[in-house]
Amino acid sequence: MSESTLEKVISLVRAEYDSAWYIWHGGEPLLAGEQFFRKVISLQKKYYDKAITRCGNTIQTNGVLLKSRFIEFCRDNRINLGISYEGGHDADLRPDIDSRMIEEIIAYMVKKGHMFSVTSTVHGGNIDKMGDMYESFKRMGASFCYSPSLRIGGGLDNEDLHLDADKYADMCIEMFERWIHDVDVDIPVMPFNQYISSALNAPNVSDCAHSSCLTKWICVYPDGSVYPCGKPCVEKYRMGNVNEISSIDELFKSDGFRNILVDSIERRKKCKECEIFPKCGGGCTVDAMADGDVQSPGGFSCQVYKKLFKHIAATMVRIINEKEDLSQYNRFVRDAVIGKLTNPNIITPM
Repeated sequence: MSESTLEKVISLVRAEYDSAWYIWHGGEPLLAGEQFFRKVISLQKKYYDKAITRCGNTIQTNGVLLKSRFIEFCRDNRINLGISYEGGHDADLRPDIDSRMIEEIIAYMVKKGHMFSVTSTVHGGNIDKMGDMYESFKRMGASFCYSPSLRIGGGLDNEDLHLDADKYADMCIEMFERWIHDVDVDIPVMPFNQYISSALNAPNVSDCAHSSCLTKWICVYPDGSVYPCGKPCVEKYRMGNVNEISSIDELFKSDGFRNILVDSIERRKKCKECEIFPKCGGGCTVDAMADGDVQSPGGFSCQVYKKLFKHIAATMVRIINEKEDLSQYNRFVRDAVIGKLTNPNIITPM
């Protein structure tokens, strides 16, 4: 991304929004070089000035290019680091990754108390290693998220990456039960922790696929092209180019944004009778596109969420209604239950 495009993005966002979070991903964003991110921070300070705390940043990286100096730069500037790593159980998804080096980086950040998280891609070649991933990150003391490979982008034509919805949902349920009964665990596991929150309260806003992110998110490509989601989108959803507009508002009035709205509305009409619709809002439109029919529910993401969320919601209701002994559960479950009992008015039951 050129410096002029970068500045245009930051200036437009600042002019129209009181707060914003910038997520830098790719590809591999660190290929842009450390100076690029120093320029990012410089421009954000220029436009946000005394309101600099109203913007934040996340860099999603495979970790290969991370060095301690840059990690400290990120800490000094409140940049969250997201590491794409499977705990050494990637089944050749990332053949050039030096696992020992990545784990040394993670250990360094854990020791220093840095803001970071790990995203682990689950696919057809490593789904049976989900338990090993859990044990690896538990040992490291690093919170992580299971992220299924979708039939989109790099996962579209690679049959080895494709997942069966029932098998993945069942494995997630198995890992959820293992995690909640691990009383000594000190790491949250996503999306389980998010789904616990959504089951007991309103949908968790950090779970963008199930909290209606439209109008709250844009993805800017290096050339300035804008799409409504960071996942690969079809051309009909292209909203414009930041170098050709004078306000973000123009993007949301584009034909591209209208197209994704129409597709989302049509799908959600069919979702309304589903018992968990209030908790998922019809799911992610780009996920539905990856499932083959953007205007209809019932694809991979829908099947997985329905089966997993219903299990988690039923588990939390049972724990509360039957007044189960909380000592058999980890602290994340205990905190969620205690929060529900002390703040019953914020609950939105299914």
